[in-house]
Amino acid sequence: PDTSAENNFSAFSPKLALSYALKENQLLYLSYSRGFRTGGLTQLGSDPSQQPLFSYDPEFSDNVEAGWKNTWFNNKIRLNLAAFVTKVSQAQVPTLVLPDAITVIQNAGTLMSKGFEVELNARPLKGLELQYNFGYTDAEYTRLRLSQNGQELNLDGNRQIFTPSTISMLVAQYSFPLKFKKPVHFIARGEWIHLGSQYFDLAN
Repeated sequence: PDTSAENNFSAFSPKLALSYALKENQLLYLSYSRGFRTGGLTQLGSDPSQQPLFSYDPEFSDNVEAGWKNTWFNNKIRLNLAAFVTKVSQAQVPTLVLPDAITVIQNAGTLMSKGFEVELNARPLKGLELQYNFGYTDAEYTRLRLSQNGQELNLDGNRQIFTPSTISMLVAQYSFPLKFKKPVHFIARGEWIHLGSQYFDLAN
């Protein structure tokens, strides 16, 4: 009985999107979707005080996104803007257990994430493409309670792990054909990427 277990889950994940064309080259949209991450069973460990094959529940997310898409000058310039809000309930929080090096997952909190994204793409000259992307994310646990040494640890307000506050990327690429019997293109490309602050453990 301590080396076998089973569970099962089901969910309804709808999506609804509305869009409106301001002009031929401008589009507004608004979308809602409900996400679902299935539950499961934790790994087996050697600690007899830990319940083996502990069952954890599904995680759900409610996602709202609004955006504005634009193109100008015969598609030589493209600008996309988007803002989003996501609420994750029954958040599945992984915890590393040593010395077994196994991961135990608990439904330990509620997560709120909001932010915006900007995409700008331009082709000012033949063969030359410039691109800039920027994203900002504010993701924190409105409720996060973990068990540690037999006590409840309150981590309300802590940031989500592996989630940079900002992501910024600039790209320049130039391409032109070389005169050979078969088509050959020369491409020169440069990229600059910046990641904002992020955390790698739940204690931040």
